[in-house]
Amino acid sequence: EQMYANMRKLEALGDATRVYCAHEYTLSNGRFALTVEPDNAALVERMNEITAMRDRGEATVPTTIALERVTNPFMRASSVEELAERRAAKDAA
Repeated sequence: EQMYANMRKLEALGDATRVYCAHEYTLSNGRFALTVEPDNAALVERMNEITAMRDRGEATVPTTIALERVTNPFMRASSVEELAERRAAKDAA
């Protein structure tokens, strides 16, 4: 419930808000996201960009709230239960 509430707070921020995570997890998180939403065209496009960036040794952070809204399966969860299922699946992976 706390994570779901936090996703809603982040979602309410402006599109251009930059998100700086502490570690370079974008590629591994994106791989998981594709297992959840394999038909998400924005996610597929973002993963192509991320893969190319990492191949060049570039950092993939910061990102923006706009990108997270369309590609982050945790932010895209429509309920606490859906987010919990997605989190459990990621933890099991």
